[in-house]
Amino acid sequence: MRDDKFGHAPLVSIVTVTFNSAEHIRGCVASVSSSVGTMPIEHIVIDNASQDGTSALVQAEFPDVMLVENTLNRGLTAANNQGTELARGRYVVFLNPDTIVPDGTFQTMLGIMERRPDIGVLAPRLVDEMERFSSGIMGHRAPTAWTVINAFLLLSRLSHDLFPGILRTKDVEGLEDCDWACGACLMVRREVADNFSWGEFGSGDDLDYCLRVGRGGWRVSVTGDARVVHFGGRSFTLAKPGTWVGTPSNIARRLREHGGPVHAAIGIAGMRLGLRLRGALHHALFLVTRDPERLYKTNKTRQFLAHDDYSVFRKGTRPAPTSYPR
Repeated sequence: MRDDKFGHAPLVSIVTVTFNSAEHIRGCVASVSSSVGTMPIEHIVIDNASQDGTSALVQAEFPDVMLVENTLNRGLTAANNQGTELARGRYVVFLNPDTIVPDGTFQTMLGIMERRPDIGVLAPRLVDEMERFSSGIMGHRAPTAWTVINAFLLLSRLSHDLFPGILRTKDVEGLEDCDWACGACLMVRREVADNFSWGEFGSGDDLDYCLRVGRGGWRVSVTGDARVVHFGGRSFTLAKPGTWVGTPSNIARRLREHGGPVHAAIGIAGMRLGLRLRGALHHALFLVTRDPERLYKTNKTRQFLAHDDYSVFRKGTRPAPTSYPR
């Protein structure tokens, strides 16, 4: 924890990385400011060369925010590391711009972290704008062929316990340990922030980060006693066409590294089958209903499918840094 020139330091540092986030950043920053009460915080916004006025909005409306304007899009992981270097708090919160933080959320999470010194990473319960539990967004188990197939063929929705998937399909109650948690909101202990940087990988950077922290001996947990509203990562589909083509997701990397090429091929085949079936279903429903949500989900499955051609099964293949995988 680094003090300023007056000897003071915030208790919690919030790091938010933006890229063309003008639609959501006002609500995010305002909710943080109003939700923390008297808790000493700092909010650091790292803007990755937005073209939609995100930086100007933050600068004009939130003078207390520390704004860093990158001249190019460095990607989410590099910008998270950039924010960590500036953060002075005892705890660091990585918070997506497309979120709303209800009153008391960080106080509740802080209390849990203070009582449980073995927890290195803590995530809240994520809900959508209708306050419904965001099934299929929150992280759960580490990637294996079994958990990947369960998740993408929707078997885990039949039974969260019999068919555990990489994503949580059962609402969270109380405090539960998990292998990884969604990076839309993660509270990280200072020691963890100092010793574990965000890796320069493609989608699934939160998965990679949490798994490395867990291997380092820390607990990764999620609490149902604190919630954050998450608008579903619309920025995933804003990536330019071709951004994801042939780049290995962290799911593919983990399968390859920990199970070998055959294990990875089985898991990725199951994942791609599930994505194709879901994409076809959403597209058919869009043609019938013209519901824009169905079109969004169709495009999202196409972005996922752009990953993981057969080159991902070769050792040493690394993806390019990206902006928003969530």
